[in-house]
Amino acid sequence: MLSGRQFGLCPTTVRPVPRGHPGVRVWRRWELYLSPELPGWTTFCGCPGLGPVVDCGCDRDVQVSLPGGVQQVLEVRVDGQTLPASAYRVDNRRWLVRTDGGRWPTRQELTAGDDQPGAFAVTYERGVPVPAAGRWAGGHLACEIAKAAVGDTKCRLPRRVSAIVRQGVHTEFVDPTKLARDGMTGIPEVDGWLAAVNPYGLPRDSVVWSADLPSPRRRTS
Repeated sequence: MLSGRQFGLCPTTVRPVPRGHPGVRVWRRWELYLSPELPGWTTFCGCPGLGPVVDCGCDRDVQVSLPGGVQQVLEVRVDGQTLPASAYRVDNRRWLVRTDGGRWPTRQELTAGDDQPGAFAVTYERGVPVPAAGRWAGGHLACEIAKAAVGDTKCRLPRRVSAIVRQGVHTEFVDPTKLARDGMTGIPEVDGWLAAVNPYGLPRDSVVWSADLPSPRRRTS
């Protein structure tokens, strides 16, 4: 949470469903292509082309968009059969591209199981792996939590004490509630890494969302 929920891999299975009406291969966005040499041309899938003649490789039968980021594809099933890993690749940690000359299904039988005919299911690891420095910092934090659990006096986690006066010596401690508000733990090794990967204390990565695009279907139970 303190790192902004940037890291960690989660296995997930999705059932891609083509968007649009039958017979419409892609979602199209038409804009003037600003070029004096090519007056009147338009963009089709972000590429210059003369009307619908050029599809710029945006054919949805060849590539499908997966909720990112895709770290590793574990399994692809079409009609209950598992495809070999050589039959596809991943571009830009998002696009699952068919490379064996075949095409992805244009219809999806959502009432069928992942291993049944009519189903198209993709299982993959989604997210960003925890970097080595993050694992190192997490190990330090885990050790200090374990010390606190067994009452080890060498535990470095901050206590809910602001100051102690003993034999004329005045000692002040950092308020743990303030550390939590600032996104810190009180352990220098951990806090240094958190400050490096999440300097502004964001709760999660920023995202761009458009109300003009339909929301994808996700299985929740």
